[in-house]
Amino acid sequence: MAAANRPLGVTLVAIIAWVSGFLQIIGSIFVIFATGFLTWPAIVGWLSLIIGIVTLLVGIGLWRGNPTARTVATIVFVLNIVIEVLGMFSGESLWSAIGGSILSIIGLILLYTRAAREYFGS
Repeated sequence: MAAANRPLGVTLVAIIAWVSGFLQIIGSIFVIFATGFLTWPAIVGWLSLIIGIVTLLVGIGLWRGNPTARTVATIVFVLNIVIEVLGMFSGESLWSAIGGSILSIIGLILLYTRAAREYFGS
């Protein structure tokens, strides 16, 4: 789809995906190096790193109007929220989990507005 037809919400979700993915990658690298490579927190960090990379790629698909990217974005954003909740059991604070989840929550809301549903043909 052309950029002129892309709803503002979808544009914002693509940008949120890029920002969320980038921050997740940076945070994951810090967790992996700070906790050792094979501890429980590091394993959560590795999973988070993979999800961060996928999130960046999904952002590109959303920007281009790929409907599969919307489905993958939904899955990735939900997984990101789950990873943040799991992080609370390995020492992450509640506020850190909320901060790490907020972009994913906003992204989910914007993916399912009426304009976004029409844009992706659902």
